[in-house]
Amino acid sequence: MLKFLHNKDKSPSETNKIQFEHPQSLQDVAGLLALNTPVFFYKHSTRCSVSLFAMRRLNMVEVQSNETWVYIDVVAQRNLSLALAEEVDVRHESPQLILWNGGKVAAHTSHSGVVEDTVEEWRKVHGLAEQV
Repeated sequence: MLKFLHNKDKSPSETNKIQFEHPQSLQDVAGLLALNTPVFFYKHSTRCSVSLFAMRRLNMVEVQSNETWVYIDVVAQRNLSLALAEEVDVRHESPQLILWNGGKVAAHTSHSGVVEDTVEEWRKVHGLAEQV
């Protein structure tokens, strides 16, 4: 079995390199949707093994300085998760990754599509790669 699956000392959020924002209200989400920079919304289910694998894969993402990453726990924050789905007109699923850019959904995926390669592809397609 893969080595990282045996790391039971730390939860995904403790080992995560991504510094997630954790909205607590619809007003918080509205503020994130108003940003002029790319926002990645990650919807995670603490009851789902697919979400666990998705979080582990997202840990491999190198976050760019102009990006905001948002974590929504679909179990503990069900109403917030559903409200986001309605607001951005993307059917609720988990795990799910939504790229919000330029005031609209630029891309979204769920389940096995929530991987670091997807993030890199979206950055290329939408011209979001950081200039070095």
